[in-house]
Amino acid sequence: MSEEQGSGHGLKKELGLRDLVPMQILLVVGVTWCGIAAKQGGTQLWFWVVGILFFFLPLARLVTYCVQVWPQEGGVYQWTKHAIGPWAGFLSAWNFAFWVLLVVSNLGILTATSLSYSLGDKYAWMATSNWFILLLSFVLFGIILLVNLPGFSIGKWVSHFGTTVMLLVTGLLMVLLFWHPHDSPAHPQVIQQSRFSLAIALHGNFSMMAMLFTINLFSKVAFNSLSGLEQVAVFAGETRNAAKTILRSAWVAAPVIAIMYILMTGSILTYIPSDKVDLTGPIPQILAAAFSGGGATTGTDWGLMLGRGAILALALACIAQYAVVVAEISRLPMVVGWDGLLPPIFTKLHPKWKTPVWSITTMVVLAFVACLVALFLGNSNQVAFQLIVTVANLCGGVYYVLFFAVPLVVGDRFGQKPSIGVKLCAISCMSVALIAMGFMMQPIVPVKNVWVFAFEVFFISIVANVVGLLMYFNGSKKSNA
Repeated sequence: MSEEQGSGHGLKKELGLRDLVPMQILLVVGVTWCGIAAKQGGTQLWFWVVGILFFFLPLARLVTYCVQVWPQEGGVYQWTKHAIGPWAGFLSAWNFAFWVLLVVSNLGILTATSLSYSLGDKYAWMATSNWFILLLSFVLFGIILLVNLPGFSIGKWVSHFGTTVMLLVTGLLMVLLFWHPHDSPAHPQVIQQSRFSLAIALHGNFSMMAMLFTINLFSKVAFNSLSGLEQVAVFAGETRNAAKTILRSAWVAAPVIAIMYILMTGSILTYIPSDKVDLTGPIPQILAAAFSGGGATTGTDWGLMLGRGAILALALACIAQYAVVVAEISRLPMVVGWDGLLPPIFTKLHPKWKTPVWSITTMVVLAFVACLVALFLGNSNQVAFQLIVTVANLCGGVYYVLFFAVPLVVGDRFGQKPSIGVKLCAISCMSVALIAMGFMMQPIVPVKNVWVFAFEVFFISIVANVVGLLMYFNGSKKSNA
């Protein structure tokens, strides 16, 4: 299917390079992953450097190849469907949607954590109150639904807003590396740990356990935080000159993303001991730590107000990020429906907005249901957060393994045979993904029973994929009837 044929479904081509570059940044940069990198201490710099060389840049090269061959709405779904088979395309879309839904389900937890840091100690209860988080999630998902229904005529400005806020907050964090708001001769800011170190990136000592822990952290940082450059390809049918625009957006956004992550992690280590980092809200935690504690003796403490304002702004950026992610996964049922594997209602577009309204509504409802599961599975928000994110990332691993297999199996069937360099990039990315998947059963946050945690993760992931396969065979049977 050519790009022109792909646009024949009535989608509006609202997106250009100026829209996709900020969208790339918004979709890739996750505010929680720099907190995981900070767990390593100053040698986190090695994590980012090695991750960029062996995963991030190879990923950009793979996106370049695939989007030139298949510049079609649906992204990885189309790539795996053509290169491996329809079942692989369906499983990639299924795992990606499952992954994103579970990640998005944490929106209420993340926002409540941000609010608790922003409003002060009296409101710390917000981060631990399931009923407050549930109500907040209901409101936020309602807003996301309303934003997405009209399509990218509004959605692209939400993306611009979210990215602008992220860049401003990153700029503030860069300033905090060198300027400490409450530093004074009487109370100097003491940095108790290295922030950027080129020492051997081994956690603690040279024991086997230390090496495994370091590899565990690295795989989580490299795979989870640096993935996502391929995601805007889902909107190829809504992008002007899709092949060239998506390719350029990946290479323009990549260095910006790398710098943002390194600076955010260094800022965390300036104020927070590596073993005290809050994984559900590391950036709000550092902003609260940097701008509180000094206090103005009279009048308004403007530093404190700035810090609280930055936390709230970052929470809004996170909401914008998740709004774009929901728009992304809502396109997958539509594209799969074009192939007859889902009911036709998912392909139905609004007569004015030209958006798949039923698909969008379904994804928002499922995200809210996932929120309920996230809140009431664990015995604390940290445990619930880790369980949901781990299951989500394992499904994301399946999606990426299928994607990385594309250059290895496609051959010259579509006119542009992948070069040796492209295949080496695929092998490098797949190696990092498989290592990450192997360590996903081991949580970073302490849990009551590691084996029970691992079983829950494995069981939910297997059930999800079995259900996906059953849906594919059912849809395939109806399509061929």
